[in-house]
Amino acid sequence: MTTEDSIDTRIGTVDMPERVDRERYFRELTYLELSALFAGPLKPSLLAKWAEVAPRGTLGLVAPWVLTHRKAPKAEKLWAHDATVGDFRDSEPGRAALVTFKAAVEQLGAACAVFLSPPLFAASAANRATLAKFFGEIATEEAVGASRVWVPDGLWDLRTAITFAKELGVQCAFDPLVRDPGQPPEVHYGLDVQALYLRVTGGGRTGPIRSERMDDLVGLLEAYEDIPATIAFESQARWADARNLKKTLEGAVD
Repeated sequence: MTTEDSIDTRIGTVDMPERVDRERYFRELTYLELSALFAGPLKPSLLAKWAEVAPRGTLGLVAPWVLTHRKAPKAEKLWAHDATVGDFRDSEPGRAALVTFKAAVEQLGAACAVFLSPPLFAASAANRATLAKFFGEIATEEAVGASRVWVPDGLWDLRTAITFAKELGVQCAFDPLVRDPGQPPEVHYGLDVQALYLRVTGGGRTGPIRSERMDDLVGLLEAYEDIPATIAFESQARWADARNLKKTLEGAVD
């Protein structure tokens, strides 16, 4: 198993943990899934600050909501939008936001762009066709400026989503600790992927993820040790969880 210092393994959180400054964050962790551009564009001064503190290749930027969601988030400044936006449809506001988003991706040296599926975006034939057009003609890797990560809705079967994502040429994110009752951790072994993007929710726990669950995560990473892996904790104690994983992996190679 590689350590967190390897270019093949990135460890971090989904957005900044509370009461942790950015300088300390990037001293201790190697990845951050940042949603600052999801609601609306950032001021140039804020982009410049992120470029200053975040080493290149350590950020994953969540794509603008007008590309993926019909309903606007609650925010003071939103991307320009109309009734045609969201659900991975082609729209003029979406294409305009994509141009600005790509500029931010390039300025920040982002490792990837993260596309969140809206709620209840099921694996229907119509939605598959929409996704195929979206990633094949609109949000191409060239148009985005980085590799693309798709976070499917929970209605998708994981292996179905991964197979479809491979057809689209994108990574499929998933939570490795979510599985049906009675299923062992090994249910997620042997997936046909060239890289892992793991978003770990923690199952709603308020405290750090239990050690046995962390061991399951380590075992999964060891099963895929020959491919790049990005782990972004979305758990309640995500700052502690990310650092615990880092320490555990360091111990595994000592």
